[in-house]
Amino acid sequence: MFPNFRIKTLYLVFFYFSVFLNAQDYSFQPEPIKTTWEYKSKGDFEGALKFNTKALSHYEENRDTKGIIMVYTNIGGILCNFSRYKESLEYLDKAKKELKNIRSPLLTGNLYNEYGKNYTQLGLLEQSNAAFNKAEYYIKKLTNERQKKVILFYNYSWKRANFVRMKNQDSLQHIEKKMLAVNPGTLTYTRIADGFIAKRKHLDSAEYYMNKAMLNFSKARRTEKGIALFSYGDLYNVKGDPKKALEYYLKTIGFFQQTKNKTALLTVYDTLSSVYKSLNEIEKSNDYLKRYTALNDSLNKNEKEAVNLAVNTLVELNKEEKEKERKTFYVIALAIIAIFSILFYFIRKIYIKKELKKDKIIEKKILETDILKLKVNDSFEEIIQLMESRSPLFLIRFKEVYSEFYEKLITHTPELTEHDIKFSAYIRLNLTNKEICQYENISLRGIETKRYRLKKKLKLPQDVELQKWILEL
Repeated sequence: MFPNFRIKTLYLVFFYFSVFLNAQDYSFQPEPIKTTWEYKSKGDFEGALKFNTKALSHYEENRDTKGIIMVYTNIGGILCNFSRYKESLEYLDKAKKELKNIRSPLLTGNLYNEYGKNYTQLGLLEQSNAAFNKAEYYIKKLTNERQKKVILFYNYSWKRANFVRMKNQDSLQHIEKKMLAVNPGTLTYTRIADGFIAKRKHLDSAEYYMNKAMLNFSKARRTEKGIALFSYGDLYNVKGDPKKALEYYLKTIGFFQQTKNKTALLTVYDTLSSVYKSLNEIEKSNDYLKRYTALNDSLNKNEKEAVNLAVNTLVELNKEEKEKERKTFYVIALAIIAIFSILFYFIRKIYIKKELKKDKIIEKKILETDILKLKVNDSFEEIIQLMESRSPLFLIRFKEVYSEFYEKLITHTPELTEHDIKFSAYIRLNLTNKEICQYENISLRGIETKRYRLKKKLKLPQDVELQKWILEL
């Protein structure tokens, strides 16, 4: 059993790159980049943001264009880590504008690396790869080999994440070879092993690369040791030995606490909670769930903002847009949005009027039909059994069986958490509030609160019933 793998992958790129940052000497980097990476290596993104905000004032007073470009790029990268993508792209656009009259492989490579990272987070994978390819072109022009390797590894790590999501196996193998060329150590071998673990195939190959990762374990940095042990835990989990996996997961806590890697600790606590739950050790499971919740709240990260589709047009990789063309685009986009908003308003008004006239009996029959469709599914009983046994595989299997529902749900609201999706699954399976209470170990009032918060997060109108909406999705 392998719990909450999706949650783990949400943090995977930050997780690994923070490991690599922890193991570096930054003396060869320009001051803004050097200090920013030092903050990032400690997981102190707020400190990095404060430093760059202060540095920006200094560079603006001295009219230091290169310094301004570096700081704009740093701030853009940090805001991306806070999921503030619109603001992040605005700062990168400022850096790009300042860069017009300056030739600098370092500044250009860093800038397009950050563009690529934003596009990865927004799901624009093709555009992301194009940005990373442009960044790689400039990075390879650097004469400082240490500097080149560090920045290339950053580039390859994010690009590898794209290929994983695109399921492009050939490109994935190619980028992993590049990663080995610039950093043939514990980190890279662990990442390759994780690829096999995620697919739950060729676990002998995963073990082979994990063994290579552990060859220099005694000389590895604390964070590198932590991630290697965590991946060993994943390997045993996939093999069906959760007790052995626990031994490795528990060892990672000390390493990540010492390095103050809160993102990694968040993943560890969540995983431990799920594994203990699968072993029916509820007290320990709840203990780590509390740690996870407390840490998650303390990070106080901003929720993902809805980024306008115009982002894809605002940043062109191959040519500069003329101001007139940009203004024309905005006018057209606003006009289209206005027209669709008016149409949507009247169509919805008519729809609501018709809905109110529907007979209650007809509505009940619709619900009964939807429930019957669910139960006709051959896998319905299997999912119910997984749910009743509180198996961590419940949500994974639910997503496989009701993949169309899951895709529609996350397309409608991408920022839903794993807990939101699980609660939506309960409603989709037509569980009563009382039944949900049994599986979630919370009161009826707590269930009503969860329903209210989920409806609010889905941005459903007040007159739309949550259960009916989910069943009809």
